[in-house]
Amino acid sequence: MIKTFPKAVSFFKRTSLGTLLCCALINQSIASGGIALYPANTSPTDATPQIQSLQAVTQSNTVTAPQTKEILPYRAEYKISSNSLTTTATRTLSKQGNNWLLSQQAKLMFIKVDEESLIESTKDGLRPLHYEYSNNMSSKQDQRINFDWAKNTASDKKYRKPWSSKVSTDTFDQLGAQLKMREALIENRLGKKMTQTVVSRGKHKTYTIEKIGEETISSPAGKLRTIKLLRSRPGSSSETTIWMAKDWNYLIVRLEQREDDEIYSLELINASLNGKSVTGLSQ
Repeated sequence: MIKTFPKAVSFFKRTSLGTLLCCALINQSIASGGIALYPANTSPTDATPQIQSLQAVTQSNTVTAPQTKEILPYRAEYKISSNSLTTTATRTLSKQGNNWLLSQQAKLMFIKVDEESLIESTKDGLRPLHYEYSNNMSSKQDQRINFDWAKNTASDKKYRKPWSSKVSTDTFDQLGAQLKMREALIENRLGKKMTQTVVSRGKHKTYTIEKIGEETISSPAGKLRTIKLLRSRPGSSSETTIWMAKDWNYLIVRLEQREDDEIYSLELINASLNGKSVTGLSQ
């Protein structure tokens, strides 16, 4: 326990629940998503995913795919892994009037991490209103970001170094950014790539999200058709690969973040989308 404790604290510092999912265990995330631990020289699939035949995909879509151009609420359980540590996280997306509430919780031993993002739905698309992050073993990492779109500012008076800064219309918190990415896929507006700015602890980082292919991958929920994305930032060695389910409103199925020699990963265990259980392709 003595040796494991500092590793556990570091696990939740560097891997936020929210960021892992898009950011990467979101460094605290993964926040959202499920994950399994993989050696540094091993792919998260542990084998090259096999593409299903067009006929099989068509038959399965007829049965399982809830086709819509709108964001749907969901509840998902993910497995998150980093080095020798593994835990699970629960993520939920629910409608709150005209807003969306995206939240996720994870526990490891006696450490608990909560993340929550309130996102407004406007005629021009999504934009963040409030973000909160709390870690019961490291309160110095806590955040409470408020977005003021009348002034185009974001501020955090709870963080150990309170800050306030100007933001642009493409600026999101680390958790809400993932929903914005999902919206772009659902509405077929991602194209080949998109840029996205994330503000956290007073720092602004702009990422490029690039579509690099499509894969049918195996998961605890079954075989799922996915869009494969690469999230990167100029000048950073950290890269995040994200697999999102085509037939299930682009839920995150798998996420893998590589930073130097370390790997953080997340994998979907089970989920329900708009009340319907997520299942894989028919065999």
